[in-house]
Amino acid sequence: MRTAAKVLVDTLVAHGIDRAFCVPGESYLAVMDALHDDPVLDLVSCRHEGGAAWMALADAKLTGRAGVVFASRGPGATNASIAGHSAEQGSFPLVMLMGQVSTTKIGKRATQEINYNKTFSDIAKTVEEVDKPDRVGEVVARAIRIAESGTPGPVVVALPTDVLATNSDAATVMRRNRSVVRPNESDTASVADMIKAAERPIMIVGGRVDSAKARQSLLAASETWGVPVLPTYVHQDVFPNEHPNYAGELGIRPPSGVAETALKADLIIAVGTKMGIGMATMNEQLPAAGQKVVHIYPEASVIGRHFDVELGIVSEAGEFLESLSAQNAPELSDARKSWINKSHAGYADFANLPSRAADDGLDFGHVIDAMKTHVPDDAVITVDAGSFSSWLHHKYPFNSSQNLLGSECGAMGMSIPAAVAAAIRYPDRRVVAVVGDGGALMSGYELATAVAAGVRNLCIIISNNNAYGTIRMHQETHYPGRPHATDLINPDFTILAQAFGAKGLAIEKPEEADAIIQEALTADIPVIVEARTSLENIDAKNSISDLRDR
Repeated sequence: MRTAAKVLVDTLVAHGIDRAFCVPGESYLAVMDALHDDPVLDLVSCRHEGGAAWMALADAKLTGRAGVVFASRGPGATNASIAGHSAEQGSFPLVMLMGQVSTTKIGKRATQEINYNKTFSDIAKTVEEVDKPDRVGEVVARAIRIAESGTPGPVVVALPTDVLATNSDAATVMRRNRSVVRPNESDTASVADMIKAAERPIMIVGGRVDSAKARQSLLAASETWGVPVLPTYVHQDVFPNEHPNYAGELGIRPPSGVAETALKADLIIAVGTKMGIGMATMNEQLPAAGQKVVHIYPEASVIGRHFDVELGIVSEAGEFLESLSAQNAPELSDARKSWINKSHAGYADFANLPSRAADDGLDFGHVIDAMKTHVPDDAVITVDAGSFSSWLHHKYPFNSSQNLLGSECGAMGMSIPAAVAAAIRYPDRRVVAVVGDGGALMSGYELATAVAAGVRNLCIIISNNNAYGTIRMHQETHYPGRPHATDLINPDFTILAQAFGAKGLAIEKPEEADAIIQEALTADIPVIVEARTSLENIDAKNSISDLRDR
């Protein structure tokens, strides 16, 4: 007879889950014991539950399946919560298997006990606590289905210690066929008619365009109908950025040309994005006066939540785009071609600006220029939150054979753990983490996990301006000349790399960037590249002097 822990493991495997991430915890010893003699699941041991949960989320983004993290009760669970919040904000499936005190202690405020329903109710799609060994498989299978269905998101399952260790004769629960929500032909035909009638249509595209097939359908629909594409924050990999129909990312503070395209459109076709009160709507600037909106999303409750829509279609993004591209489209008019050219110029005019000079360090644009030359077409690129990321978001030309992984909630700390997960998942692809000095020391310890896993395809590029750059930028905007608490004292990251058994390189001058990035991206060992960057050039658009002058 199997333990409930073994039933849990077998249920995960039956659902196509081949890897989970954890920090070994007392509350799920039975799970680790179940894997000792039958290691059917790759359990990656990490250095912090926050890093483990980020890795699970990254794995979900790469595979399209629910990512799985194990965390011990109490402190372990709360450490993992930040990735749960990011999964909710970005709508990606994450199953968080959390330890719990034994059933005889629940409700007694035992050491490390958490009321998971209270603690995670605002983050998780649902929270369940397994009360009997025979229900483990049933609950875990349901958690995966809920996490992956409709609007994907995090699901928390609390696992009491005594339940996992108890024998169970329950059967392994198999994966159920997933239903696919498709548009009806009349709705797609209505969208086609609206595009024909529009003068300045755009597509705002989010993370639900999450497969190679969906990306191909997006490209086909954009080309067939002559519609410029604006991906939402950290999703510019869904569409080739050098394509004439690419109009730039609707992320944090988009360049003026990108914002102008979004605001001047007369028709917005929003596909695979929730269009929430945030970056996808430019903080509620969209829809602007006179703009019609068509919203396509697989869950009806999301459509029209914040503003009126001309037409709402409950459909998976890829299925809608495939249907739209199959519609008969007229030949593009000269006016539409002009709109496409102007929209792309709104992105390209800023993206192609040369890097600036700086007296206090390297403009990070020089590193992005080197990445343009040397990052492979099939690379996985991860990005952290911070002002340094503006160079990557607005100047690096992603293509749709690459993957970009970032946190939609704007949290620091994801880039390095996500890159480690990607390097483990795809050992034959080059993985590049782009991170600031603040985020690097939030989760850089997971480089140890990479080394332990034998990773050889990982390059971590750290923009080190010795400051929490985003907050410094806000200080200079709202309280010019009065920075406080944002200066950082950092280690020599090249030496830190060596301490982990990795390679350390540094870029101090523009002319060094190309050769060092090339060296880093051809190494067969994990590499940290420390770019010693300018604080004065605080992001890709602004300098501290300019902010103060305003």
